[in-house]
Amino acid sequence: MSSHRGRNAYRIGAAVALFAAALQVWMNLAVGIVGSEDNPVNLAFYLVVVTAAACAFTARFRADGMARAMLAVAGVQALLAAVIATAPSTVRDDPKGPLGVLALSAGFIALWLVSAALFHKAARNDPG
Repeated sequence: MSSHRGRNAYRIGAAVALFAAALQVWMNLAVGIVGSEDNPVNLAFYLVVVTAAACAFTARFRADGMARAMLAVAGVQALLAAVIATAPSTVRDDPKGPLGVLALSAGFIALWLVSAALFHKAARNDPG
């Protein structure tokens, strides 16, 4: 029974991670996270998705490694948000301002953390 719960937690964790990555790319392409979609600062947000993919491959898609990987991705997202929100160009050029960037990034950080928690649950329920 715990193996079944572990598989479900893993699948939902993977779905949340894929949703976060797809949403971030889509938002960046459609309207841009900072300013417009043409703002070169937005390219940095693609690195979060690349980091997620690289970490997943490094973890060999195993639940325990994926939990740590998604936690690391949440950290990268938070660090990037802090750097961009405090940049003078964000204050000057982005209509949402620094708080908008931080709020949007907080949503993505929450998604990465939910994914990490689900992978952790999967690892705990199905260690093999």
